[in-house]
Amino acid sequence: MNVKLLKAPIGFIEYIGKMVAMLASTIYYLVRLAVDWRLTFFQMSNMGVNSIPIVFLVVGFTGMIVSLQITEQALRFGSTKFVGGGIAFVMVRELAPVLTAVVMAGRVGSAIASELGSMKVTEQIDALRSLATNPVQYLVVPRMLALIIMIPAISVMAGLIGILSAFWIANMMGVQWPVFYMYVPRLLDPSDITAAIIKSGVFAVLIALIGCVEGMYTEGGASGVGRATTNAVVVSIVCIFGMNYVLSAILF
Repeated sequence: MNVKLLKAPIGFIEYIGKMVAMLASTIYYLVRLAVDWRLTFFQMSNMGVNSIPIVFLVVGFTGMIVSLQITEQALRFGSTKFVGGGIAFVMVRELAPVLTAVVMAGRVGSAIASELGSMKVTEQIDALRSLATNPVQYLVVPRMLALIIMIPAISVMAGLIGILSAFWIANMMGVQWPVFYMYVPRLLDPSDITAAIIKSGVFAVLIALIGCVEGMYTEGGASGVGRATTNAVVVSIVCIFGMNYVLSAILF
């Protein structure tokens, strides 16, 4: 019974150790600029550019929903001048970075885990080692660097899409652009945008790291790949929300 009770915390510590070791190896190659730029650009296109439509749809519809609720209440109390500033404030600080990261965790984190997991169970990663190729340098570094570049960029664009979609709904309800924009510069500072970019960068590291750890340590054949894919998405989303609270407390 005691062994069973200790199994969970020991497994958690082992998981953290795997993440720290892989992060340290990745930073080592990044500092040395030992990066396969061809693979990095491919991953930027494959994981980043191809994710833009779904991210824009999710953030855009979220902006529309938020605008619908806030504008309705603002019209009721006659304070429509705060609608645009409030929506921009929430969208840039919280919604755009978090929603972008959650969508990327579902689309990209799962893809990383399943791809690397399939390579692991078919012994392709062992084949790389036999060819004197470090799997972290060849597989992990390009994916992490691609996400560190693309997720903050997509997050910034998604924030703009969310604000514009929110204005579209507010305008349909009678709020004109000068009124919508009136309090945006007053409530939203450039430092908020910088903090949102920092948040997105941290989320990118988490998504790439968790997906790679789950994939590189996959065991159990096809069922193991399925478990790794599920774990990558679930753990990434939980870590995103937890880290979002920590970063919000530090940055704002």
